[in-house]
Amino acid sequence: MNVSLKWLKTLVDIKDLQPEEIAETLTIDGIPVEHIIHPAAGIKGVVTGKILEVEKHPDAEHLVVCQLDVGQEEPVQIVTSADNVKPGQIVPAALPGARLPAKHDNSAPNGIKVGEVKIKKGKLRGVPSAGMMCSVSELLLDVNLYPDQEVEGIMILPENTPIGVDFHHAYDLDDILFEMELTPNRADCSSMVGMAMETGAIFDRKVTLPEIKVNATGESIVGRASINIEDSKFCRRFCSRLLENVKITRSPEWIENRLRSNGIRPINNIVDAANYVMLELGQPLHTYDYDKIAGHSLTLRHAHEGECLITLDKEERKLTSEDLVIADNNGVVGLAGIMGGLYSEVTDSTQNVLLEAAVFDSVSIRKTSRRFGLRSEASGRYEKGVNPVRTEDAINRVCQLLEEQGACIVANDILDEYPVLPVKQVIETTFDYINSYIGISLSNEEIINILERLHFNVESDAGNLSVTVPAFRVDLDGKQDLAEEIARVFGYANIPNTTPWSHITEGMMSIEKEAIDSIEDTLISNGFSQVLNYSFMNKDDLNKFNYNSSDEIYNAIPILNPISDEYPDLRTTLFPGLIGTLTYNLSQKNTDLAFFEVGKVYQPKELPLKDLPIEKTLVSGLMTGSIGEDGYPNNHKAYDFYDIKGVIENILNVLGIREYETIRSSCPVFHPGISADIIKDDKIIASFGEIHPATLDAYHVKKKVLGFVLHLTDLVPFINDRIQFTIIPKYPASVRDLAILVPIELTNEETKVIIEKRGGKQLEYVQLFDLYQGEQVPAGYKSMAYSLSFRAADRTLTDSDVDGWITKIVQELEKNNCKLRS
Repeated sequence: MNVSLKWLKTLVDIKDLQPEEIAETLTIDGIPVEHIIHPAAGIKGVVTGKILEVEKHPDAEHLVVCQLDVGQEEPVQIVTSADNVKPGQIVPAALPGARLPAKHDNSAPNGIKVGEVKIKKGKLRGVPSAGMMCSVSELLLDVNLYPDQEVEGIMILPENTPIGVDFHHAYDLDDILFEMELTPNRADCSSMVGMAMETGAIFDRKVTLPEIKVNATGESIVGRASINIEDSKFCRRFCSRLLENVKITRSPEWIENRLRSNGIRPINNIVDAANYVMLELGQPLHTYDYDKIAGHSLTLRHAHEGECLITLDKEERKLTSEDLVIADNNGVVGLAGIMGGLYSEVTDSTQNVLLEAAVFDSVSIRKTSRRFGLRSEASGRYEKGVNPVRTEDAINRVCQLLEEQGACIVANDILDEYPVLPVKQVIETTFDYINSYIGISLSNEEIINILERLHFNVESDAGNLSVTVPAFRVDLDGKQDLAEEIARVFGYANIPNTTPWSHITEGMMSIEKEAIDSIEDTLISNGFSQVLNYSFMNKDDLNKFNYNSSDEIYNAIPILNPISDEYPDLRTTLFPGLIGTLTYNLSQKNTDLAFFEVGKVYQPKELPLKDLPIEKTLVSGLMTGSIGEDGYPNNHKAYDFYDIKGVIENILNVLGIREYETIRSSCPVFHPGISADIIKDDKIIASFGEIHPATLDAYHVKKKVLGFVLHLTDLVPFINDRIQFTIIPKYPASVRDLAILVPIELTNEETKVIIEKRGGKQLEYVQLFDLYQGEQVPAGYKSMAYSLSFRAADRTLTDSDVDGWITKIVQELEKNNCKLRS
C-alpha cells in the first residue's frame, strides 16, 4: 500500500512535519515505511505549455512546427514529429537545460532507453527548436495509469492545467508517497483513514475524517433488489445500495490522482469511486450493472463443482466447491472478494448500478486467490481482515461521492445482512501493571491520554482500568498488548534502559556432560577416534549380536517416516552403527582401528508411544588390529583383552570410581570367556571384552575385535572428583610370593578374597602375576602365583611378623582345597 502525503495531510494535521521524520517515527512505532517515493523524480525543468499554432515543416513531411505559450514573454518554437498535437492543447514542454528520464531509441526494449537525457536547443531540417514536447514514455510514466494518453504521442494535459508551471504540479506528481510494509496484524492501517488515525495518535495531532452523508432521493431499494448469505461463517456482513440514472464519465482529477498514487488505473467515475473508497476506508466494494443481474438478487455462496465464470480480465475460470462466489438467479457473477464477472461489469451503456460491500472469510479468499493466481488490492485486504463496522460507511461514501458529482440518483434505504454482530472487547488492567510491564513511570493522566489518542474507550476507578478496544483493532488480545500499545506511542527511545531482575545462577556443565568430556579426553589420549552414527537402526540386526528375542533391547520405537528401509527404528544400542563403521573401514583397507561413539539410546515406556521415551547415554567403542608402533615393547602388537581392560580402568580412574568388582560378563555381544563386567553397588556400569565370534561371522569380519560399553546414566552417581591420596610410607614393605594350586572352579577374585581375609590390615595389596595350566599341574587344578605386599605404618616389619600372616593365609587356602606348590 502507498500512502499519499498530500492526501494524508487532508485527514491529519501534520503540515509542519518533514516526510523523513514522519516515516522514521512510524517505522519505529511498528508501522513500517519501506520507501519514500518521489513520483517523477527524474523529471527536471519540464513546464506546462499551451500550443498556440501548429504549422507544417517547410522541408519535412512528417514534422510540424509549434508555437507554445510557456509563461514567458515570448512564445517558444518547438518542432515535433507527433501527429496528435492541435492548437489549444496543454502539453509538457522540456525547455533547454531540462532533463528527462528516458528517450526514444528503436534499438532499446519497447523503443525507450532509460537514463538522464539533457535537452538542448537545436535545428530539425533547418528549423530552430527550443526544446521538445514530451510523451508519457519519455517522462517514464506508467501509460496504464493514464488511459486517455497515447504511448508514442505527445501527452495532453487537462484543460484546466495552469500554463508555465512546473510539470510536477500536474497529476499531483509533486506528492510524496510512503510505500508501506504493513505487518499482517495491522490490517486497520490498510486505508487512509486508518493511517490518519494511527498518525494522529503517534504524533498527538488532530484527525479530521470525512463526514459521510447521503441524500437519497430515489425510490426505496426494498422490493427491487435482494441479497442473501447462505453460510454466515463465510460472510460477516453484506450490504447493497442502488444507484439509478447513472452518468458514466471520467472521475474528477483529484480522485484519479489519488488512485494513481496506489497504482490503480482510472476507469470511469463509478468504478473509480468504489476503488477510491477502498483506499480511503479499507473496505473493498464491487459494482454491478443492475439491469444485467438476473432477478436483481445477489447471493453469497460456494460455487457448484464445475461452474465457470469469465472474469473482468476476460479469462474463463473453472470453479470448485471451495470457491466463494456472488451469484444471481442465473449463476455466478463474481469471485467474492477477488474479481467480478465480465458479463455484469459497468460499461458506458450502464444506466443503473447495484453496489456490493461485504466482509468475506479471509482463509477462503486466500485459497481461491492463490489457486487462480489472482491477487488484487481487494483480495489483499480481505486476507488480512476487513472491519465489518465500516462496511455501511463505505457503501454510503461511494453514494455520497457520486451524488456530489451529479452522476446518479441514490435509491432510498440500504440492504444489510449482518448475521454475526461483533462483540466488544474489554480489557481489564491497572496503571501499576502498565508501568511495571513497560518499565516506566507514567502518570494516570498520561496513560489515559495515550489510550484515548488510540481511540480506546477508557474507564478508570481507584487505579483500575477498563479499556474498550475499538472494533478495527482486531490485533489486540489481553493487557500485555495494551501495555505495548502505550509503550510504542510513548516512544521506545524514551523508555530508560534498565537491567531486568532475574534469578541468575553460575553457568556450569552438568555432571553427565563433565563425565562425557573426561571420557572423550581419556579415550582420545588412549589412541581412539570419535565417530558419529545415525540414531536409527533395524532391530532385526540385533539377532546378529546374540540377543534373545525376548530381550528388552528389541523393544524399539518405530519411525513413521524413516530415512530409508535400512533404518526403521530408533536405536537401543550403539553397536549396530559401530559395526557398520568397522566393516566400512576394513573394506577400505584400514586395518588398525580404535574408535568410539557417545550417543543416546531410546527405550519406550509402552508401545504404541504415548509418552516421551526413556533416553540413556552410552559410550561404546571397538578396537581391532594393532597399536601400530614399531620397536619394543609394542612392535605392532595386536590388541588383546588387557588393552581394552586397561582403557576401561583408565576411564574409571579419571572419574574417581573405585572399589568396584570385575566379574565374568553376561553381555551376549562379547565372547563369554574373554570378557568382563564392572559392577558397583550391584549395577553394571561397564562391559568389555572380545566381540562374540558369531557376531563377527555374521558381519564377515575375519579379525579379532574388542569392544566396550559404558552405561553413563548408571555410572554418573559413582563419580567422585575428590582426589584421594595417602601419605608416602616411612617404612619399607615386605614382599612375599605364593604359588598355589587352585581348584579350576575357584576364580581369581574369590582366591584374593581368601588371602585378604587372613592377611590382616598390614596386607597392602595382592597381585596375580602368573597363571598356568599344563602337564605339571594336577587335573582339576590351575597354578596361580600371587605377589603379596605387607607394610606397617608405625614400624619396620620383621620376617617373623610376615611369616605369621603367611601361615594363616596358607591355612585358610587349604580349607578351600588350595595347596602350596612344592
